Amino acid sequence: MTARRALTAAVVAIAACRGAPPGPALQILGDGPLPRAGDRLPTRSAIFDGTTVRLRGVRGDTLGVAVLRTDPIAAPIALAIEGASVQAFAVDDAVVDRPSTSMYGSSRGRGAYPERLTPAAQPIAAARLAWFDVAIDRATTAGRHAGTITVGAQRWTVELTVDAAEVAPIDAAPWVWAFYEPSELTGRDDDVEAERPYSELMRRYGVMATPELTSASWPARREFVAGAAFVPVWLPREPEALAAEVRTWRALLGGTGVQPFAIPIDEPRTDEAAAKVRALSAAVRAAGGGPGQFLFAVTHGPDPKLGDAIDIYIAPDAVRDRSVPRDRAWTYNGSPGWAGAMVVDDAGGGLRTWGWLGFAYDVPLWYVWDAVYWRDRHNRRRAPPVTHDLLRTPITFDDGGDHGALDGVLVHPDHRPSWRLTQLRRGLLDRALLEQLTLCAGRPVADAIVDTVVPRSGRPRWPRSDVGWEALRTRVLDALAACRAR
Repeated sequence: MTARRALTAAVVAIAACRGAPPGPALQILGDGPLPRAGDRLPTRSAIFDGTTVRLRGVRGDTLGVAVLRTDPIAAPIALAIEGASVQAFAVDDAVVDRPSTSMYGSSRGRGAYPERLTPAAQPIAAARLAWFDVAIDRATTAGRHAGTITVGAQRWTVELTVDAAEVAPIDAAPWVWAFYEPSELTGRDDDVEAERPYSELMRRYGVMATPELTSASWPARREFVAGAAFVPVWLPREPEALAAEVRTWRALLGGTGVQPFAIPIDEPRTDEAAAKVRALSAAVRAAGGGPGQFLFAVTHGPDPKLGDAIDIYIAPDAVRDRSVPRDRAWTYNGSPGWAGAMVVDDAGGGLRTWGWLGFAYDVPLWYVWDAVYWRDRHNRRRAPPVTHDLLRTPITFDDGGDHGALDGVLVHPDHRPSWRLTQLRRGLLDRALLEQLTLCAGRPVADAIVDTVVPRSGRPRWPRSDVGWEALRTRVLDALAACRAR
């Protein structure tokens, strides 16, 4: 037994000793929160009634299926469905013994959380948990498609209902940009080929992953931002170099409809930082920047201290402020009580919430502060890359007051996705379904569904189980089917 598995087993044993109420020995869940190791399995499932697994989606959709067991002995698990491509994943837990602090909202507490996914051939040998991506092919005909799921000698019927609709690909024109530091991956800033598997992996989940670009690095990394409406740019601080870079980007992207943007000052909270924002934004405007040319962005809400040359405000407050034009209001990361946090122990609805909020507030681009923050370089600058096991020591941000478990980590070394990344993809697919419903039936029909979880006033009311999330998604599918039938 590996050290990690021993630690996970210890967590399970501790939970059992505390008298966790009994649950089923096996459960099959859809997209939604998954229990920690040692938690009882949910008695209800959105997709499994004990005899049949029922899935529903549209062409181009990807559904998640989790097979959970209490038996500590691994068993072969397999899933096959006509008209769908199924990928199995082994799941490794992240063991949290220091819950994330209140800066990230509510934590689910200590425990071993499903986290790192490793693609595996079927049948996959798994004890507690196996995860499956079910991608509905775009050529699949509408109607019912049969499948089977097996766990050891047990076998259940799978029914996949494909509605007569198709969801737009979320990787073509991404709504999410995830920053990463190239040197975190390779120790260098110019090994683009080493970055590529990470960027391509996240794009498959609907996320544009790239560092800030310079005009010099544009030829090597332009594929990373293909299809995006906005391109993140790094600006030098020297006035002449800044002006030259702005003019170069205007020439590179002029007439394409793609807008370069820069965030030179992060979270300007002091008068000194605000003064730097004003100086830099004025320099960008003097070089020909502005809407449609080169966007100056700031991770802050509207504030007179920042001057009047701000093109994009990136903050939850900016998005919620209806006085700010929708195309000038972006947001980033999670926000306690509003958007689920990135941390693995988040109790605020998870990353799926980002897609629903993105639709509700028409967010053009959601900024992820980091996707491969494997070491706490902001607080421990001299720490060499990847010095510890992220699953056993998941605190990636710790400033002495606040700390977060796997904050800034969407993917793991060896380009393996996190389970949280699947939740972000599910939220983006939900947004794509809502966009399709808007095109078919009008915005008020979609808003009527969204308003049940994102009210016009007050905090969102996010579902807490796969049953709740699936009921919400089913309302969207039903409304889309009714619209198409007219």
